[in-house]
Amino acid sequence: MIVDDEPLIREGLRTIVDWEEYGFQVADAAGDAMEALRKLPEAAPGLMIVDIRMPGMDGLELLRAVRERCRPCPKFLILSGHADFEYARTALQLKVDGYLLKPIDEEELARHLERIGESLREERTEAAERWSRESAIQKLLTGEEDVAFEKADLRWSSYEALLVKLLGRDEPDAKRVAGIKRRLVERFDRTDEGAVFSAEPYLGIALKDTMNRSSARGRAYRLIAEACEETDFDAASGGAVASLADLAGSYEKARELMKRRFLFAGGGIVSEEPPLPADAAEADSGAASESEEKLFLALDAANSDAAEAALRRLGAAWLAAGASEQEIKTGFAARMSATLSKLAQSRPEIRDYVQSLDSELASLAAEYRYDLLIARLSSISARVAEKLRFAGAGPDMQVQRMIELIRRNSAENLKLEALAEALGYNSSYLGKLFKSATGDYFNTYLDKVRIEKAKEMLRKGMKVYQVAELVGYANVDYFHAKFRKYVGLSPVAYRKNAADSR
Repeated sequence: MIVDDEPLIREGLRTIVDWEEYGFQVADAAGDAMEALRKLPEAAPGLMIVDIRMPGMDGLELLRAVRERCRPCPKFLILSGHADFEYARTALQLKVDGYLLKPIDEEELARHLERIGESLREERTEAAERWSRESAIQKLLTGEEDVAFEKADLRWSSYEALLVKLLGRDEPDAKRVAGIKRRLVERFDRTDEGAVFSAEPYLGIALKDTMNRSSARGRAYRLIAEACEETDFDAASGGAVASLADLAGSYEKARELMKRRFLFAGGGIVSEEPPLPADAAEADSGAASESEEKLFLALDAANSDAAEAALRRLGAAWLAAGASEQEIKTGFAARMSATLSKLAQSRPEIRDYVQSLDSELASLAAEYRYDLLIARLSSISARVAEKLRFAGAGPDMQVQRMIELIRRNSAENLKLEALAEALGYNSSYLGKLFKSATGDYFNTYLDKVRIEKAKEMLRKGMKVYQVAELVGYANVDYFHAKFRKYVGLSPVAYRKNAADSR
């Protein structure tokens, strides 16, 4: 596709080049970026030749827009005048595939087309080979006959099936899944460490030659984590097998393990049935109803530790009885709702607060790990217990003093224990009081204050390492992680966005 606002250049490019000689044909042309974006889905170009300076959206903005929309993304050959040095420098930073000055030198254009054409042919050949391998594995796992395994290059010394389940409180969208699969291919297929395949609702990886390598799963996990970036995931292995014919057995074992995925702790590849919580072995038929009663009594007594213990016993009883993930989530939401309603009837001072928890109870269904579910329930119990303990006491001035100290001294190495001592309080008690009043734990609140100050400094254009030090983070990488957690962008990206919006 040729994109240039000058008709003479568009038509000139159509005619001065023997496109078929280099393996191309002109699918379409556009006079500006918006027209190019409209035509993009139907034209589906492998190469876009784009003028860098156009009215409205310029060529570099078009490049960014296309890269966001297209997978695989076309190659880009940028056209520029002599006065467009800054544009050209930015184009090089964006890693375009070629750069031509106007007026166009035909021999230079031909050299670019030869190089880009060869690159496209290699990529398509590689994609076809990957598809052949993935197709062969999928046919093997579904029991189809006459699979061309030799053509798919699957003659390995051993095989191991891994399944990866992408996790989140919202189901990952198709674009994110496709991006993660592409990055898995880069790390396994292209490095000849295995073969990636789709196995709904999972992504599958056939690992190559892992039978006698004790570190293979650790390396595989690191590569998967890199590909998933900030998306959480679980991974299960069906074990290494010596023959391709046995790969289906490894795959089926991995699928069986995935049925217990709710109990996975994360942080590694699961290769054995995850153990039940310790309480589950001792649970009997009456444990569930007894735990419900103990949960109510613990909350009524404002004892959050006893409430957490009751919740854990309740979950253990359901697990021992073979309850499914959905049954456990539904059961916890129903029992907690009933317990809080009963509590609100006897303790009207917290009735409004209990009603405010309805949406949080409904969101329990989005938790994808058993440990996280228990942690959420325990957090709710702890907040209810604190409300009961301090109901009617009014706002605590010590918390306000604590907030002011944090805001004034957030760049210092603040510790809850030190503040508690300064205010004359037990640190555990003050921490609970602070959480009850602010909704945040002390360290979380301190991080939020620091990040807000960091955002202000970055908007002024300050360097990231300077900001990290000024707001209280001695380690720049740690500051990067905290900033991304609370803002959703890296400090550099945030600073750039702020500069662009000015």
